[in-house]
Amino acid sequence: MKNRKTLTNMLFLLPSLSGVLFFYMAPFADVIKRSFCNDMCRQFVGIENYARLFQSRSFLLAGKNTLFFILCSTPLLLALSLFFAVLLTFTNDRQAAPPACPLCYLLPLAIPVAALTGIWNVFFDKYGLLNALLDHLGIAKTDWLHSEASMLLVIATYLWRNLGYTIILWLAGLSGIDKRLYEAAALDGGGQKKQFFYITLPLLKPLGFTVSVLAVLNSFKVFRDIYLILGDYPNKSLYMIQHLLNNWFTNMQFGKVTAAALVILLAAGWLVLCLQICFSMQKRRDYYG
Repeated sequence: MKNRKTLTNMLFLLPSLSGVLFFYMAPFADVIKRSFCNDMCRQFVGIENYARLFQSRSFLLAGKNTLFFILCSTPLLLALSLFFAVLLTFTNDRQAAPPACPLCYLLPLAIPVAALTGIWNVFFDKYGLLNALLDHLGIAKTDWLHSEASMLLVIATYLWRNLGYTIILWLAGLSGIDKRLYEAAALDGGGQKKQFFYITLPLLKPLGFTVSVLAVLNSFKVFRDIYLILGDYPNKSLYMIQHLLNNWFTNMQFGKVTAAALVILLAAGWLVLCLQICFSMQKRRDYYG
């Protein structure tokens, strides 16, 4: 009976497993194979594609810019969203925000990317509103979209688009914390600062890992905005790893594209693993005191 039930479960899983095999595993295996072959996949070249990859100044520049963006934008997003989520929770007598508020938080995500590019051009173009205001004040104009300040604009746009969504995730975690813990802490003389560091923050750590991973994954989507505004070759400080892959693919440099894709996959996996280790170590430290 048990074996029959196991067989039935396997038959139900078979369509999904077949889809994963044919649409994910088979293409991934092909990518691995192509990374060790020439561009037309007709000749085995060993690690030549990987050697060319790390000798490429474009790859090093794009990797540096992408890593800089992730390391700057992700901690800012986590800190700001947690701050506003805690502020909303505690200013509403530790209740979740009103039902209408989540719609306001998610409004930036509802704005199409094409409309966002128009907003960028209207405000930050060389002849945009911001430069018109600066000119009126007697300050020299700046080509914001083609200067070093453009990275700050991209980070600000990323925060604006993802802040509300991340706030809702934190609010969901805060709503699951037992209010009696705060009441007991208040009776023992614990102020809001101690309640945050000794109750709120430790209980949000499991959710913190998930939110961190989602923030990192969402940071890769910023390429779409930059590409629509500035095209294939943006300002040097905005040349991301996705620009590089897109340009190499367009030029049919498939060997370097597949090698770069695998390197990026390993780097992303290593980053997620580091986050997991950090959260696990902190959890163990909290458990053993």
